[in-house]
Amino acid sequence: MERSSEIDDIIHMCSRSTKVSCVTLFPERFHRAFSSLHDQIFSVLDDNSKNKVVIAAPRGFGKTTIDTIAYPAKKILFREKKFIVPVSCTATSAIMQGENLKRELVHNNNIKQLFGPMKSDKFSAEQWITSTNTMVMPRGAGQQIRGILYDRYRPDLIICDDLEDKESVKSEEQRTKLKEWFFSDVCNSIDRGSKDWKIVVVGTVLHEDALLVNLLEDPEWHSVHLSLCDDNFKSNWPDFISDEEVLELYEAHKNKTPSQVDLFYQEYRNIPISSEDAAFKDCYFQDYSEADMIRTQKVKDWNTVIIIDPAKTVKMHSADSAIVGVGIDKDGGAIYVRDIISGKFHPDELYDASIDMASRLGASIIAPEVTSLHEFISQPFKNQMKLKGCHAQYKELNAKGKKEDRIRELVSYYRQGLIYHNPNCCLKLESQLLSFPKSRLWDVMDAFAYVIKFMEMEGDYFTPPNTDLDIDEDFSDLYDETPIDDFEII
Repeated sequence: MERSSEIDDIIHMCSRSTKVSCVTLFPERFHRAFSSLHDQIFSVLDDNSKNKVVIAAPRGFGKTTIDTIAYPAKKILFREKKFIVPVSCTATSAIMQGENLKRELVHNNNIKQLFGPMKSDKFSAEQWITSTNTMVMPRGAGQQIRGILYDRYRPDLIICDDLEDKESVKSEEQRTKLKEWFFSDVCNSIDRGSKDWKIVVVGTVLHEDALLVNLLEDPEWHSVHLSLCDDNFKSNWPDFISDEEVLELYEAHKNKTPSQVDLFYQEYRNIPISSEDAAFKDCYFQDYSEADMIRTQKVKDWNTVIIIDPAKTVKMHSADSAIVGVGIDKDGGAIYVRDIISGKFHPDELYDASIDMASRLGASIIAPEVTSLHEFISQPFKNQMKLKGCHAQYKELNAKGKKEDRIRELVSYYRQGLIYHNPNCCLKLESQLLSFPKSRLWDVMDAFAYVIKFMEMEGDYFTPPNTDLDIDEDFSDLYDETPIDDFEII
């Protein structure tokens, strides 16, 4: 039976657009009008030149339905992919996603009418092949993907949906393990000799150092970062939720517990920690002019120390270290963050950078944290100071307790307005503090936090302000008073 030109036009439009496929083939699933934010998702999905795509979208945005049903269905129906691998945090959830896709392909009347039956004789839950000869093999995080072939084909479409969960993402070890598996196993499972492949990672930001965040910041990945509303709780999708409903949703979370506020920011705004409940707020950060302080010679009244937080590994060049120059003004009651250098250093580079900063700032003390690397740092560091003619004192900082507690001690100093930043070097420090305690990197803020330990070690405490009292003047009135003669000493 010959198809009408109208049907041919519909099929042609579906082949060119995932958005059209959504509303045409799955009207019951996509019954609301899409927002302009959804167009960003469709744009990166339909652009075949973008092989690596990462999407952070809020809960309730329909991202999972788009990316695990409509998008792969389109690729299957138009025979655009041979081997599709849906991936989720567990094998069970991945299989469920595969079953949802399978159910639509088999039972969706629109698909049956336009494309005919999709079921073949190989249709198990673990892996199945459609009548268009496309293999679908769901996998859980950590399961083998690399090296698997369907006939002669490697996976040419991998869709990772919610790879991380709230519990596992809290563990640095689990985050590292997932990243290693993703970059070694998932990213190396495709045929790099071909350009006809795509990896799509979709999720909600749960932690500053989550895999999703790493990919969003990676220039090799084409990213889409979406939020349900703006900072003023104005809806970005009014057809789905109004401004009033956004505010009600926020208030409902706020009236429960502080952790629920974090949940709102994570799941609906893709921000790992809420700005209002953050330990450090942007309004706490005060700037000063280093040039003005040097010009007025106020820096001469400061005790300047160079604090070093070296990478906690023998291979120091493989992890981040931080050097922070801090001026302590005891009489003025203030702490000045004068200079910051951070990054990956070989040991000799770290020593030289610290010594150069001490010379540049006129520091009297160099203070590295040596708890875990004493034997690797102390002798060569002091030796390098002598070789370079550095006359600053060398004083070791021994860490006690958790770094989270050490950094949290800075909060009261910031709240009281006792800390000032040199705006030319403090952006990384401020970024880490604003994301605390879910910061991706800790090097700079952890190094700076040692200033409290250093002040205690040196007995450095702020002196009370000079009230300019004239004691003689205060007592002068007493001299003019009439002496008291009739008194007794008991």
